[in-house]
Amino acid sequence: MNAADLGLPVEVPSTALFTDRYELTMLQAALRAGTADRRSVFEVFTRRLPEGRRYGVVAGTGRVLDAVENFRFDSAVLDFMAEQKIVDEPTLEWLADYRFRGDIWGYPEGEVYFPGSPIMRVEGTFAEAVLLETVILSILCLLYT
Repeated sequence: MNAADLGLPVEVPSTALFTDRYELTMLQAALRAGTADRRSVFEVFTRRLPEGRRYGVVAGTGRVLDAVENFRFDSAVLDFMAEQKIVDEPTLEWLADYRFRGDIWGYPEGEVYFPGSPIMRVEGTFAEAVLLETVILSILCLLYT
């Protein structure tokens, strides 16, 4: 399967590499503490708009949904993470079966929004949702700067 088959704009071995180490550390801590399965909600919003703008237009929703749908930790990524000692073995085992099973709500592509209003809402377990924070913000923030 190639990037075009996955609906991705560039060739990448895994969209899971679009998270960062902090999110993986948070996951590991939640698994250890027994809080990984707690229901959580994350919202994406903009605090302010460029000077002279009263509203923005939502862009990037499709890219976010494609990235989330294809967010997987394949054996090559897991092997790399094990070699680099990024997370412990129980976390690697959990990541091997990772699939986001929560819900994503938000404004449709092209909709007008105002500063402070949630553009996107991610609902799921803490463990599932926290891993998506970086990829979602990196796609949406790039488009809104």
